[in-house]
Amino acid sequence: MHILTKALLVIVALLAVAIVPLAAVNAYNDSRFELKYRDADAARAASDAALTSERNAKAVMQQKAEDDAKAGAERLASSQKEVDAKSAALRKAESELASMQATQQGILSHLESLDATFKANQLITDSLASELRDVRGKAIEAQRRMAELDAALAERTAELEVAEAARRLLEEERKRLEDENLAAKTSIDQYIAAYGQIGGSRAGAVTQPVADRNVSATIIDVRQRDGSTFAEINAGSRDGVQVGWTMMVGDGATYIGNLKITHIDVNRAVGVVELENAAARGEVKVGQRAIARAGE
Repeated sequence: MHILTKALLVIVALLAVAIVPLAAVNAYNDSRFELKYRDADAARAASDAALTSERNAKAVMQQKAEDDAKAGAERLASSQKEVDAKSAALRKAESELASMQATQQGILSHLESLDATFKANQLITDSLASELRDVRGKAIEAQRRMAELDAALAERTAELEVAEAARRLLEEERKRLEDENLAAKTSIDQYIAAYGQIGGSRAGAVTQPVADRNVSATIIDVRQRDGSTFAEINAGSRDGVQVGWTMMVGDGATYIGNLKITHIDVNRAVGVVELENAAARGEVKVGQRAIARAGE
């Protein structure tokens, strides 16, 4: 055999001797490596599961953190809004406080002005009250005077009514006297035609005085004497009454008769009652009015 072949065989033999342990070692190692691989794969699977669990937990935690962050952001935004609102409210309150302080200052100034006005008004009120008391006193005096004037007017009205009634009666009496005068004149004419002219007027005849003023008096006494009725009034020479005056006597609006003045004193006068008709108009009595009219 060739040496090379021998050498190759030797090498092959050596290799075979060397490969067998290596194969055994390799088989052992494969078994160990497969077991380690399986263990490593199980560990890997466990690690993967743990990693997945951790990832899931991390995702949950991250989501929770994000939710918490979002909620915190929302709370922060809400808090910021509240802070902004409170800041705006604070600024508004400060503005209102400043406005109120200014208003209060204005009110104080107005109160001071009102106090001064009140004091001035008090002085004016006191003055007006004093003037009002004076005016009230004058008004009371004016009312009293008005009552007196009303009473005087009523008295004058009553006197006027009496005078008007007396005037009407006098008109009637004048007409009656004119009729009587006409009848007397007719009788005188008949007498003159039958017996001639009557003698002249009686010498020394005195013209009766006519009242030169208006006088109103009250009858204070009535008495009978020598078949005539005499009446006394509370007016005399002091009032301008003269002997010979003819005054009308009235009871309210009723004409009673005439009073021909015969005697006078300073504040009294006496006269004889004429034209009294007790049956038709009544008698002259105390308390009735005697009136003289200027020119009558």
